[in-house]
Amino acid sequence: MQRFTVAATQVDTRCLDVDHNLEVHARLIAETAAAGCNLVVFPEGSVTGSNGSADVVRSAEPCDGRIYRVLQAEAARRGIVVSYGFCELHRGTHYNTSALVGPDGLLGLQRKVHASYDEFFRFRQAYDWVVADLGFCRVGTAICHDSDFFESWRILALKGAELILLPHANRTMPAGGGELTFDGRGREETTDDLLRAQAELLDAAPVPPRLHDALARDNAVFAAFSDQVGFDGHSTHVGGAYVLGPDGSLLQRSEPGTATSWVAADLDPESLVRARQNPWFALRKRRPETYDELVARR
Repeated sequence: MQRFTVAATQVDTRCLDVDHNLEVHARLIAETAAAGCNLVVFPEGSVTGSNGSADVVRSAEPCDGRIYRVLQAEAARRGIVVSYGFCELHRGTHYNTSALVGPDGLLGLQRKVHASYDEFFRFRQAYDWVVADLGFCRVGTAICHDSDFFESWRILALKGAELILLPHANRTMPAGGGELTFDGRGREETTDDLLRAQAELLDAAPVPPRLHDALARDNAVFAAFSDQVGFDGHSTHVGGAYVLGPDGSLLQRSEPGTATSWVAADLDPESLVRARQNPWFALRKRRPETYDELVARR
């Protein structure tokens, strides 16, 4: 791994409005590249949307479709690697997919492995874990619910990942339950609900959610979290962006808010070396010959 800078984004995605979402992507790619970032990470379903509705597959494209061509051209123009999320049409079915593209083309595709409760009705689940070599870093991706499973992190780390991307489209509910109808455009009472939901996730340090800091530390990997924010036409997303070090420390974090934004962190390979030289580093002490129960079928 070489020293480099990663940008993590919070994006107000509009479900099915691919043209608008591509314009937002192009703007953030230009901004982060101008700031010296080598990699920019967008949320789950950042181009086509990601929620529990049946509409989510209407904007599906193959991995080499128009979305890829537009964003690859932006990556080439700006000299940056881009991770983006989209609904992928592949072999007659749909996947929740995160793509990595660079100036020279496609670097990797990760299809979501663990479906959340309503995604079973929309997407096929994948079986493969992909670690892409960007030249300056080896990168794996755990899409939203995938990051809740320690096995996801461990497999990516064992396959050589030095940075794990965590694209999310976390959906939220207001305090006390009920529907949250925040539309991001002037409804003060629901804006407050969303900001309270963000505060629950973002005000603590280090920032979980869902033990990301512990999993980054246990696997000695950097992690970059990017989430959708606001109402996308179907669901409300809680937002947030942050970067964690291989010791679980918080390197950078977005401030609570409802606007599209980004944060950047400089990733030092020396901190990765130190974390992996620690005598308690879990991957040095594993005994896989004792782990049969982990993969036993029940």
